Amino acid sequence: MTFDIVGAAVDFVNDTTNRIISAFTNQTLVKENKINLSATIQKVRQDQRVIEAEIGYYQRREARKQEFLQIQQTTIHADADIEVTLVSQRQEKLLKLKQEEIADRGKLSTLYLNLSRETTTKEIDLKQKEIQAIFDQQKWPGILSRDEAQRIFIDEQKKPRLLMLVPPPDISDDFPVLFRDSLKKEIRNQLKLFLEKYYPLHSDLCPVEFYGKYFERSIFDVEVKQLETILSAVPTAIIYTDITDHEVYFNVKFWGLQEPVSLSFEPWNWEESKEQFEESGSDETKSLRAIRQTIVILHKLLAAFLADWYYLNINPNYEPQLFKLSADFPSVWTNEMLEKLKIILKKYRAAYNCELRALASGEREKPKIWHCVNTLYGHSNYVFCIAVNPQGNTFASASADKYIKIWDIQTGEVIHSLTGHSNYVSSVAFSADGNIIASGSYDKTFKLWYALKSKTFIEHSGCVTSVVFSPNGSLLATASMDKTIKMWDLNDEELVYSLTTHKNYINSLVFTKNGEKLISCDADKTIKIWNVKQGSEIISITEHSDEINTIAISPDDKIFATGSHDNTIKLWYLATGELIHTFDGHTDGVTTVAFSPDGKTLVSGSNDKTIKFWHLETQELITTLTEHSSTVHTVAFSVEGNRIISGSADGTIKIWQFD
Repeated sequence: MTFDIVGAAVDFVNDTTNRIISAFTNQTLVKENKINLSATIQKVRQDQRVIEAEIGYYQRREARKQEFLQIQQTTIHADADIEVTLVSQRQEKLLKLKQEEIADRGKLSTLYLNLSRETTTKEIDLKQKEIQAIFDQQKWPGILSRDEAQRIFIDEQKKPRLLMLVPPPDISDDFPVLFRDSLKKEIRNQLKLFLEKYYPLHSDLCPVEFYGKYFERSIFDVEVKQLETILSAVPTAIIYTDITDHEVYFNVKFWGLQEPVSLSFEPWNWEESKEQFEESGSDETKSLRAIRQTIVILHKLLAAFLADWYYLNINPNYEPQLFKLSADFPSVWTNEMLEKLKIILKKYRAAYNCELRALASGEREKPKIWHCVNTLYGHSNYVFCIAVNPQGNTFASASADKYIKIWDIQTGEVIHSLTGHSNYVSSVAFSADGNIIASGSYDKTFKLWYALKSKTFIEHSGCVTSVVFSPNGSLLATASMDKTIKMWDLNDEELVYSLTTHKNYINSLVFTKNGEKLISCDADKTIKIWNVKQGSEIISITEHSDEINTIAISPDDKIFATGSHDNTIKLWYLATGELIHTFDGHTDGVTTVAFSPDGKTLVSGSNDKTIKFWHLETQELITTLTEHSSTVHTVAFSVEGNRIISGSADGTIKIWQFD
């Protein structure tokens, strides 16, 4: 019988390994398509030496990609002997490109580690002064001596590494002495060999210093906290275990990247497994041996996760050692687990590549400086909505003064004033050809304006909050405080269907650019994506923590943005409804969002009276405009993207242009 892992222990290890994966991934290596970095690692990544190295690496990598594709696409037509020579030369070139990529990554990896050591060294200098007084006053209980702490600090300053502390488990006296002694030795010796194999201290990629033999006894939560106080400047992982007369409890404490992380896993009932082993014919000695080996395996897996998590945070090009563990744990390391890890790594690499691309792009593009070039005073009350004519020369505004005004975008002069609504005009939109205007009002009607004549529709039982044309101009969608969305056929001006699953009033609608989907949001914190042709709900999202006011779709139809009373803007994948990123920066509710025509910038307006510009690749705030004196209800880009138009509760419209 094999005792590396048997019987019910397999189920436990598999289940616990899945929980380990979930626990660590919940700490979000990648948060909303952006690498989640601690302050320490941010300092490293923001170092000018790193920025220059990453830009250079990205440019060389892209050049290698192009060369690789050209070589791959080269067709060889020659005599047999010449063809063999040419194929050999092509293979040599491909091999050279691969070697250059590996060397480039290696240089970056070394730079990341060296700069992390520089940062840690400064923190250690400060920490030594702080804890010196503690040792001098002899207030420390002695889990780590002054000399040992000093040696750890000196070693860390010489070479960066992850400190792995694994004290002996706290084992109930109910166990035989042989079990207790053997388990302590097996954890110490097998974990030492495991880490030396996969994370050797002499490695330049993932060095781990293992502290096992140093601890002669178990440690407890209060002592773990003390160790954190002493070693907070040194990246450290502690794995400590409690074993009662029937259960095993695994605990982890980790610091050095993000805020200190504490993890405790559901206990394993080893007593039940022992009974199953014995029922299958194993004697007590062999059953206890299998239980010991299970505990050892889980220590190895925890150590591997901690080490890979740490080094992947430091070095985005790092190749996790976890992918090499299948030979050590053939019955544990399943394809399902490997696939989960590969998905995590893929997301991490995608975020890293996005940051590299944005960094290189940012070096080439100078930030735009926006200025207000015109302030328009034609309305006597709040300006709720701006819509730019697709033909580009005019825009429309909707106001609480019950008017719709058409403006010349170049001169800022009023061309027409449209009257007919008996209450606030909340929404206005142009058809794709620019020949029809739709407007929605608090008078519970919406109107279609042909030239200067209008047709009124009284179909909603509440205020009409949003009107939008489909891209092909055949449909109009209207939303209302009566909690319904209505879809209209514009050819015969008849209702096609009503959507009634929103639980609160609906604030905004937008069609996707291909016209196949409609997105809506409401005061119940809900976003819904609809199939336009079928009139059916595809996805419902409830990630915002307060009322959602506004929606915008990107020019490429891949992502959309929402703004909320929770003061945030969120970016989402249209296809899946998955959250990409949350923009924090406004100090009050976000009332309006719009994408630039080139898809690189998102602009937002807020109750905090400001307009903010966000870079979509770097996900950073570009600039803030503060000239409105009240809520900014609406922002819109001009067709060319060189202007934005904003409308405010201060009754003004402002036209902005960049240098």
